[in-house]
Amino acid sequence: MAKAAHVSAATVSRVLNADTSLSVAPDTRRRIFAAAEALNYTKHQRRATPAASTIGLVQWYSEAAETNDLYYRAVRWGVETQLQADGFAIDHVFASDTLPSTELAGLIAIGKYSEAQLANFKALGLPLVIVDQDTLAQEISCVTTSFGDPVDRIVQHFLAAGHRRIAMITGAEQTTDGVPLTDARLTAFKRAMSRRATLDEALIFPGPFTIEGGYQTMTAVIEKLQGDLPHAFFVASDTMAIGAIKALQEHHIQVPEQVSVIGFNDLAVGRYISPSLSTVQVATQLMGMNAARLLKDQLDGLATTPVRITLGSTLLLRDSSD
Repeated sequence: MAKAAHVSAATVSRVLNADTSLSVAPDTRRRIFAAAEALNYTKHQRRATPAASTIGLVQWYSEAAETNDLYYRAVRWGVETQLQADGFAIDHVFASDTLPSTELAGLIAIGKYSEAQLANFKALGLPLVIVDQDTLAQEISCVTTSFGDPVDRIVQHFLAAGHRRIAMITGAEQTTDGVPLTDARLTAFKRAMSRRATLDEALIFPGPFTIEGGYQTMTAVIEKLQGDLPHAFFVASDTMAIGAIKALQEHHIQVPEQVSVIGFNDLAVGRYISPSLSTVQVATQLMGMNAARLLKDQLDGLATTPVRITLGSTLLLRDSSD
């Protein structure tokens, strides 16, 4: 991995373990994360022909923000892989861009969008698929992952291990036009806790969906609760969980002996931190590939009504949870 990222093994280790004392250029950090994630990714080499139809690929993050979000990068890889395999050209559009002037055959939008943004997509009159947001109610085809079942399994696991005070670090985010979003994992967590244990709203802590967001949120929780820290944390994403574990370690709190942590997404980097991260495996690349296939079905006239594809997920228990 160090060779692929053109850095030393020590630098790779410190970046993947969220070493906040290490100053690393954004481009170097991007290469390290990309090399780690690429261990599970093989890109098709088939090139789009010059005459191929062009698909617009919209990403709700800015290009800079995507550098630190391996989840959406993996989804994008899946979309690109399938589109290229089917001979399509791709026109990339980030949140700060306007839709390309090039004539498009269809549109795939990755991320989460407001009602107004979805209406703008529909107004284009193109075959359209949204990835990572349930838009069936807006009569737009979409590909999502399941949240209720895996989060319920996380709660069951913590309870079986004897934990009764179960906390959650949830992601706080909004659409690019400023509409607040509710984390579907938070909704699932509240439902599971209400059904199986006792939900304590005071043990739900919001933070940005980044490594630094997880680090700062867990640091604030430790300083606030001190000796009354819950013994189990469900963290809404692996990136946040990596930062949260780093904060626990800096405060000499052992994981999982004192605090058990489970993330969500199964990013490859989670396997290389110490302790390795327990998580929920989400088929991110398959989400992207299914979106591309669904769009092609629309173009071929095989999908004539809106379709929602929901992929399953798997709880993977590693070293960070007992």
